[in-house]
Amino acid sequence: MTEKNEINLSNSEWVIMEYLWDQAPLTVTQIAKAMEKKTGWAKSTTKTLISRMETKGYLFYENGGKARQYYPAVERSEAVLAETESFLGRLFNGSLGMMVNTLVDQNNLSQREIKELRAILDKMEEVK
Repeated sequence: MTEKNEINLSNSEWVIMEYLWDQAPLTVTQIAKAMEKKTGWAKSTTKTLISRMETKGYLFYENGGKARQYYPAVERSEAVLAETESFLGRLFNGSLGMMVNTLVDQNNLSQREIKELRAILDKMEEVK
């Protein structure tokens, strides 16, 4: 497993991880067939990505019958948190408030989203 700060999935790796989070365990052949349909990648491209992801600690396998069974080594929530922190750090100097303020200033929040934000903040106040 990787440290949360070490998770830095490329767009292609995200595609594979999303599939594995939903379907694991899967063989290379199963993943490759799904990626060919979804992205048009050749089996060799998928195999290369899987190998790199295994080296990075994002995937692991167990031997199963004729083929290795691949699993995600990183929880979806860990990857989402790392990506969110990276995004906030790059674009908003780590400030969630600055990001929300930018969306508000641009009138990019719907009434539904404003209600969701209020509910989240209310929930946070209850916890503290």
